[in-house]
Amino acid sequence: MRLFSKRRAIIGGLLVVLAGISLWWPLPEPLFTKPLSRLLLDGEGQLLSARIAQDQQWRFQSVTLLSDAYKTALIQYEDKRFMNHPGVDPVAIGRALYLNLNAGRIVSGGSTITMQLARMAYGNQSRTLWQKLKELHLALRLEAQMSKAEILSLYAANAPMGGNTVGIDAATWRYFGRRLTELSWAESALLAVLPNNPAAMHLSKSREKLQQKRDFLLHKLWQKGFLSEQNYRLSLLEDIPVRPKKWPRYGQHLLDQLSQKSPVQAVFYTQIDHRLTQRIEFIVKQHSKRLGAVGINNLALVVVDNASMQVQAYFGNVSFNNRQENAPHVDIASRPRSSGSTLKPFLYAAMLDNGDITPQTLIPDVPTAYGSYQPTNYDESFRGAVSARTALTASLNIPAVRMLDDYSYQSFYDKLKALGFQNLFRQPDEYGLSLILGGAEVSLTDLTAAYANLSRRSQSAETLSVMPLQYGVEEGNASASAIEEYPFSQGAAWLTLDTLSDVTRPGLHKIHRLFANSSKIAWKTGTSYGLRDGWAVGTTEGTTVGVWTGNANGEGRQLLTGTGAAAPVLFDILNVIAGLSWPEEPAAALKQIDICQDNGYLPKFGCVRESVLIPRAAQFEKISPHHFQVAIDRKTGLRSSVGCNQLGSIISKTFFQLPPSQAAFYKISHASYNPVPDFDKSCTPDRRLLNGRFEITYPRVGQIISVPKYMNGQQGEVIFRATAKKDGAQLFWHLDQHYLGTTRTFHELSVPIPQGSHLLRVIDQQGGWQEVRFSVVP
Repeated sequence: MRLFSKRRAIIGGLLVVLAGISLWWPLPEPLFTKPLSRLLLDGEGQLLSARIAQDQQWRFQSVTLLSDAYKTALIQYEDKRFMNHPGVDPVAIGRALYLNLNAGRIVSGGSTITMQLARMAYGNQSRTLWQKLKELHLALRLEAQMSKAEILSLYAANAPMGGNTVGIDAATWRYFGRRLTELSWAESALLAVLPNNPAAMHLSKSREKLQQKRDFLLHKLWQKGFLSEQNYRLSLLEDIPVRPKKWPRYGQHLLDQLSQKSPVQAVFYTQIDHRLTQRIEFIVKQHSKRLGAVGINNLALVVVDNASMQVQAYFGNVSFNNRQENAPHVDIASRPRSSGSTLKPFLYAAMLDNGDITPQTLIPDVPTAYGSYQPTNYDESFRGAVSARTALTASLNIPAVRMLDDYSYQSFYDKLKALGFQNLFRQPDEYGLSLILGGAEVSLTDLTAAYANLSRRSQSAETLSVMPLQYGVEEGNASASAIEEYPFSQGAAWLTLDTLSDVTRPGLHKIHRLFANSSKIAWKTGTSYGLRDGWAVGTTEGTTVGVWTGNANGEGRQLLTGTGAAAPVLFDILNVIAGLSWPEEPAAALKQIDICQDNGYLPKFGCVRESVLIPRAAQFEKISPHHFQVAIDRKTGLRSSVGCNQLGSIISKTFFQLPPSQAAFYKISHASYNPVPDFDKSCTPDRRLLNGRFEITYPRVGQIISVPKYMNGQQGEVIFRATAKKDGAQLFWHLDQHYLGTTRTFHELSVPIPQGSHLLRVIDQQGGWQEVRFSVVP
């Protein structure tokens, strides 16, 4: 008998130990494995956008902080002894048995909040005795291994809240449009009663029953002293929601983009400014009417804080109607499009650093051809020659192509890669000189980041890295890291921004200088070939805004230009951003040099001089090629020579003279242009001095020309061109020592020409000549 009792005691002890071990056996991690909705939050924790979970439920990640009002309401309604029991409440169970036996049916349950959580963890299976025991055991394990706050949080995050809404956070946004911590007592009470009967949350059908439950709980809270009488009376006056709120839709494309990069992450915390986003949304709606009326149906927009590179507003694709061809679900902001003229500032900065130009260096703007590639300016006119600064502010194409030809498109391609442009899919030779005029593929995000980095560099004397856009702190992911060292100097960056601040603004914005409080802004537009993309990017000391306008299907429109379509949006947005300022001039990163005022080169002879700023490390060593000392007869004002100085009236004078091809256009807009006078007929000049009376403009020295064959097999023709200094000049053309003909005034000659290497020689009436070697290929 004693042996039996001892065995029973041992077995009992073992059972107790096993029971204890079972309570502390590790809980499943995580306890709930159902898919979660994807959330995008702003810098203050406000919901910007949400995507439904894979099982079509609105189920948010478990909340860690419940409001006191909700916790109090929930405990008082569901489990008033929650803070004291170990997961099972014997008093509640006994009371439920008594009531149910007396009523002959189930009128009350004895489940605690912890037991309800255990039931949810098991997937709300059928209520068999065995299932009930399993849930009871899990409830005890939960209490043993988790705090009361953690249990409440898990319960609130997974409780059914009506329809396909699960959890307190999802319900808060779904029914009230705000965070849990911002709810009133009446709203907290409503959400506390919902899990008891979630089917009642058919707002149009069960409002009275739902309100009765809420009001009962409010009365209970008042009686127990949680609510003052005034708050109780006011809470009763609050209405039950009529219908669920619409989910906010700010940054949906960004949410999709981040979800693809981090597929296991449910919540993305960004630094997006919710209030700024709302103001921008209003502006975009106003412009949608203007743009939609002319067949421009899509817009993308990004706002960046330069210091942190954090995105403050992100509109991946605003479709002005939801037609399929406008691809409203495509994130255009991150997709490659033709760059237009948006890359010109980076070539300008590179050439400043390289000592190739000063801001005032003249760049030719004349008819130009590189084989079959013949760039044209947007207005299809020519200016002869313009300063590098003017070429950029006016966004002239021919000077830009000539600058790229001097700099090398291979080197510029490497610079663009270093700046973070990730969509240059082809090799440099495949882009060629078109790289500067829209031949490159860029995304709005990369372009906006490039301009923001340019502003950052203008403000930093330290070594700086190129930073991609940042989208806030991402759980389980480090923020995007720097790419590589920034390729431009601080001086070049600041001079580039200073030049871009002179670009004429669109519409009424062009009178900004009349207002003392107007902000200085560096900005650039771009328009792709075929009028398919309109770009505008603006940057200040602290903020960069990038705008793209166009059609998702690539369809061009007559009015689809960067200046006309995108720039007005850009400046309206900049106008609502407070505190815009301009980077200070970095004196230590710049130096002054003297240049010729006429052409921006180092002084030669007696040119009028001025000072200009260039990057401190730049070595600009180009002496003016346009200034000449010429012998002039002061009596006649004509050009002479020392050998004709019989009367002692010959003086030496410095003249600014452009090549004839440039001078022909330059003098149209420069009335003060005073070229070298003609020779005095009484003085026979050295023929070497006659050079400069005309210029062969096509082909260029060493050019390779591709000539097609016509359908009938006949070889195509080459059109030779030249420009003479004097109207009415006669030129004589020779090809490979064969006379071709004569031209007067308009110097163009069309000639069928075989493949191979050729020498073109042109002679004028005075015997001056020029020659060009070139090649023809099929």
